[in-house]
Amino acid sequence: MFLVVFIAGLVIAATSFLSLLEASVVAVDELRLVTLLYNSPDNKQAINKVFEKKREHLSAIVLLSTLISIAGSTFLGAMAARELSDLWLAIFTTLLAYFMLVFAKVLPKLLAVQIAGQVVGRCAPLIHGIYTVTRPVLLLALVWTRLLPKPVEQTRSRDELRSIIKHYGKRGVIGKKQRKFAEAVLTSDQKQLTQLVEHSQPVLCLSAEATIASVSATLRSSPSKRYVVLQDNKPVGVVLYRHLARCMVNNDEYKTVGQLMRKTIILAPETSLHRAMTELQDARASFILLPGKAVEQTRIISAKMLYQAMLR
Repeated sequence: MFLVVFIAGLVIAATSFLSLLEASVVAVDELRLVTLLYNSPDNKQAINKVFEKKREHLSAIVLLSTLISIAGSTFLGAMAARELSDLWLAIFTTLLAYFMLVFAKVLPKLLAVQIAGQVVGRCAPLIHGIYTVTRPVLLLALVWTRLLPKPVEQTRSRDELRSIIKHYGKRGVIGKKQRKFAEAVLTSDQKQLTQLVEHSQPVLCLSAEATIASVSATLRSSPSKRYVVLQDNKPVGVVLYRHLARCMVNNDEYKTVGQLMRKTIILAPETSLHRAMTELQDARASFILLPGKAVEQTRIISAKMLYQAMLR
């Protein structure tokens, strides 16, 4: 009889733990995931693996929990039928069902809502390990999911995203800095590059074929932090004053302005900040040029200016 109770306790404990893992993974949404990755750098790789294939990892946990419940209940039923009378067998079965329902299903899920981040942060390697072990059986089970209709991706509106950020900000799921950054990114799609250069001064231009020696007089008479580089009378890039001055000091005056030009992209003035940031990162550039009606109306935007505008 003691062996039956001991095995029943093991089955309930294992099922309870797996239910806690399952509910915790479900409770961690995109916003909680960002905070979780920030607070759990040690298990960052394992956490990314879990949420890259969230459905598969959840299925693995449910599969293992179901196997333990079925095998444990069958084994306990066979042992109890041999050890107990009919009356005590009915009482044992009722108690087992009650404890399985309360301690292995309901309570772990209620607890997971409160400590989901801590559970996933600490147990992410274990969750991925469960997925790795049960993957062969899981692949056989997931074959039938091909018969189900494919989920339709839903695009959330800006108002919905703003409400989500506000909700999790009030609950303390995301910090004040993360909330401000999320709101800034959300509104960056509404701001345009032309808003950053409304009060800027006319730029100074240098030819890409000109040598440092030929433009040294211009540098002395009209010093500027940045110059627009022209090729065939069209803006193609940006060169910094400090790079030109270094060449003058080091007697490298034979170099051309084009050789010192920084990597630059050209965008339309009505381009949004979010789009501009994406283009800047893809091109690995440092500056953006906004062409005007005349060459002197070309405007320069640095990556630093763009970052600051997004965070304001």
